Amino acid sequence: MIRVALRFSAVILALSMGAGAALAEVAPKLDVKATCQRAEPLSGAEKSAYQSCLTDEMEAQKELAKTWSGFKPAARATCLQETKIGGAPSYVELITCLQLDKQAAEASRENHKQLDLPSSRSALTSVQSPKAPK
Repeated sequence: MIRVALRFSAVILALSMGAGAALAEVAPKLDVKATCQRAEPLSGAEKSAYQSCLTDEMEAQKELAKTWSGFKPAARATCLQETKIGGAPSYVELITCLQLDKQAAEASRENHKQLDLPSSRSALTSVQSPKAPK
């Protein structure tokens, strides 16, 4: 009886951990309506800053849904926290933060690669001894 209970507990634990990991792979839901209600027109000709904001946010949400799992979990957590500061969450800000983090990581990797420079001896020889004219 105890073995069955332990196995059952282990199965439940494994399933719950798997569900948590799966949920982490789903992009978060943000309430951008409140954010867009704060939007002001950029120009007098713009009809609805609110509607433009919502359109931008929905496009960013679609993009984020496609790319969310490609970002590092730590970056996702940090950027999500940052975009909620001030109570006006934004998919546009969230995806921008994630993209900047990814670009910074790529730049760091590039900066750590060794430069493929010619050896100093062969570079000096070619500079010091030009070919004689024929």
